[in-house]
Amino acid sequence: MIELVLLAVTILVVLMVQNKRKEKAYKNFYKLPHPFWIPIIGNAYLMVQRNLLKAVQKTHKIYGDSYLFYFPHRTYFSTIPEEIKIILNHPHCLNKSKEYNHLQIIMPNTVFLVKAQRWRKLRKILSKSFKPSILDLFTDIFYEKSCVLVDLLKKDNSQDICYLFQKLTLDNFSEATLGVKSTILQDEKEHIFVTGVKEVQRLAFNRIGNVIKMNDFLFSFMEDCQTIKYYMNGLYKHIGKIMTEKRVLMANENDAMLNISKLPFLDLLLQVSEKEELTNEYIEEEMVLFAAAATDTTAYSMAFTCFMLALHPDIQEKLYQEVISVCGYKEIGTSNLNDLKYLEMVISETQRLFPVIPLIGRTNTVDIDLGDKIIPANTNIALNYMALHRHPKYYTDPLVFNPNRFLPEEIAKRPPYTFLPFSAGPRNCIGMKYALMVMKTSIANIVRNFHLTTSHKSFEEIDVESSAVMMPITPLDVKYTERQK
Repeated sequence: MIELVLLAVTILVVLMVQNKRKEKAYKNFYKLPHPFWIPIIGNAYLMVQRNLLKAVQKTHKIYGDSYLFYFPHRTYFSTIPEEIKIILNHPHCLNKSKEYNHLQIIMPNTVFLVKAQRWRKLRKILSKSFKPSILDLFTDIFYEKSCVLVDLLKKDNSQDICYLFQKLTLDNFSEATLGVKSTILQDEKEHIFVTGVKEVQRLAFNRIGNVIKMNDFLFSFMEDCQTIKYYMNGLYKHIGKIMTEKRVLMANENDAMLNISKLPFLDLLLQVSEKEELTNEYIEEEMVLFAAAATDTTAYSMAFTCFMLALHPDIQEKLYQEVISVCGYKEIGTSNLNDLKYLEMVISETQRLFPVIPLIGRTNTVDIDLGDKIIPANTNIALNYMALHRHPKYYTDPLVFNPNRFLPEEIAKRPPYTFLPFSAGPRNCIGMKYALMVMKTSIANIVRNFHLTTSHKSFEEIDVESSAVMMPITPLDVKYTERQK
């Protein structure tokens, strides 16, 4: 009897302690620092400079690694690795934050925006096209397109590298993912995808923090909305034409001969569309999403990498020696890509300073216990990867470009979740390996053919902004001087 009483008392004490801790943790959350907010508009007045990225980095410097912000929705910002790990892997924190609702006008049903239950099904289908065995089949395409780029730079060594890389990555996307021949890189005219993807992302993300534009009804009457619809119609028309041609080709082939595990992305979706109830509208939206993800993110990462190499001739020379040692002047492909270790370090260090997705947002459907604080259910959560990657607590001299930070022994010294160029957790970037293969192939071929220079003295001279991705506002001045073999 005494034992039962002691057990009951012990349980009661434990519950009381837990409840007391939770009560304190809730209070800690609501006590977090935050900018002065105004009813209805929240902290939107801080967005008047129309540069979301600058506003967020400024508030981080003022309020620290965890604080509240009102978009006008209450949003919890964190740059604490231990918290980020919990948030990204939490089974009830897979939905995108409310700010992403403003992208519904672009692609409402895609794997990027759908709720967790639908996302799990789509992710399982789409992952089949991003297995290493599939991606290895595309290295010939990536190398061929990088050679076209090299030839163009030999003719004109002062072209806009961001624009060239956008065309390059779109060519890669068209041939590897859509399975159609593409010569956008050689075409001097602007392509609907290059222009359309950039404008749609810019206009859609410009709604965030703008109280008037965030109102769907008011936005529907604005010029920005009509421009988005114009470009989206062009993108869908382009994809729709390719889908029609693909369906005809597939109808004429023996289904038994089609190996689903080796199909390009578009072919796979068309092949399983009836079984998985994937509509033409959904497939078109998914293709536009992946066109944007495969072009802008990869293109800007490569542009920033070339720029940083131009700023640091010693690092560029070390990379050149590695490329020549590993690849010589032979084709760059599956057999030698994995041996370009220093190139991986250079790309990683560039992504640390210029994370192509500098901010991501989630919403939790249940309370999330972070130890010293509890995030209440249905809170907007924002993870500031740019501040995380430049945090002096995890990176000594964070504004110094030093690829050696990514030596295995240096990585081991840092806590997990301090470097997230492709995010992490179950809803991370599905195209991570694809992007790295394109970047490594293209940059290796550029470096072994050209010596890169720039008139800039520091990367801090470059102003950046973020719509969907981080991009330079200041033109990246990079010159390509052909090397003597």
